[in-house]
Amino acid sequence: MKRPRRSGASDRGAVSAWTALMCTLATILALALVAIAQVQAARATTHAVASEAARAAVQHIDEPTYRDTGQLRLAPATATAAARAHLASAGATGDISIDPATATATVSATTRQRIPLLATLGVGSVTITETASASPFTAAP
Repeated sequence: MKRPRRSGASDRGAVSAWTALMCTLATILALALVAIAQVQAARATTHAVASEAARAAVQHIDEPTYRDTGQLRLAPATATAAARAHLASAGATGDISIDPATATATVSATTRQRIPLLATLGVGSVTITETASASPFTAAP
């Protein structure tokens, strides 16, 4: 027994075209999510560098002032040098602000991170800047 034929255009291949389109869109979405994750990981790395540099800076306490007055202050020159050395060892640049009165170091680190997925789209690297502060921890004797 023969099936009656419908009049109008054939739907043959419509599912294949729809599947191809959806697979392409799903792949593009997945690649975009991977690129976003890579940028977020680069931001976390840059923030870690800034935090480490700030902690390196606050290790340089103005010891004579601390011994004489008991007041905790940072030695600005050595604290800045320590933070800058840490930034350089991590391949970063940045601004360092030392507040000797409050014993706080603030570091703004800038790195250029290569994002492999974005490199295929012509974006060679991304510049990321993150800021972190640190103060020395003191406990009662």
